[in-house]
Amino acid sequence: MKKALTLVLEDAEIIELLRILMDDDEAGALAFLKQHFKGKARELLEGS
Repeated sequence: MKKALTLVLEDAEIIELLRILMDDDEAGALAFLKQHFKGKARELLEGS
């Protein structure tokens, strides 16, 4: 079964995401994911 997550970002967060992608910043990418997806994946799997 497919499920979806929606992420709403402000301009500064989009700029940070682009910086991470351009710099191949693994540590920055992990920090970004933890900040923006913390709990969302668990909620999706639990059906809330």
